[in-house]
Order: sequence, then structure tokens, then C-alpha cells
Amino acid sequence: MAKITLTQKDLPNPNDFKKWLEQTEKRHSTINDLFNLLRELVAFEQEHQLVSEIFYARFMRGEMGDALPFIKWAGRYELYLEAKQELESKIAKIPQLGSQLVKISHAEKLLVSSV
Repeated sequence: MAKITLTQKDLPNPNDFKKWLEQTEKRHSTINDLFNLLRELVAFEQEHQLVSEIFYARFMRGEMGDALPFIKWAGRYELYLEAKQELESKIAKIPQLGSQLVKISHAEKLLVSSV
């Protein structure tokens, strides 16, 4: 967790401090959202013995029907993809981490293609 140390010399004005808190909460929120969505997706995958990516492709082709649990699963998967993309774009803006993300993404693709 990030730590902010303030002294009497560098106390921010109330508006700046509020902005800092909002930015910290927003970054924390994206990561928490991602983990919460992952937990939900894993539960769906275990219940239906199907990986979310495959389920979603079938759902979008109309092969899964329109039962409420499937609609919820598809919605959660879309939210997961959006949260993941948001986090990846933030990480890519950090020079040291951006290049690592490309390496990880490439390795992930190689792993998936070899299965």
C-alpha cells in the first residue's frame, strides 16, 4: 500500500489533499474491482466447468441461451475486460512497467497458443 508522509513544511491545501485521496481511491478501486470480478468469474467457471473466455464467445454467438445467470456471467466478463484494459493502460504509462507488461502479455499469448 502507498504511504504518504507529510510534515509541517509540506502540508497540502485542503483541495490538493482531497485530490490525492480521490486519486488513491480510484487506483485502489480499479484493482479491487478486477479482483472481485475475477472471484465471480472463477465461481461461474467452476459451477459450469467452462472458462469465461470460451463461455463468452459461445454466449455472443447465441449458443448459451439467455438464462439470467448466463447474462450476469457475460456482463461480469465484459466488466472484467474493461477493468483489465484500464489497469493495463495505466501500467503502460509507467515506462519501467510498460515494457514488462508487453513481455508478460507476449508470454501469455505464447502459453495459450501452445495449449
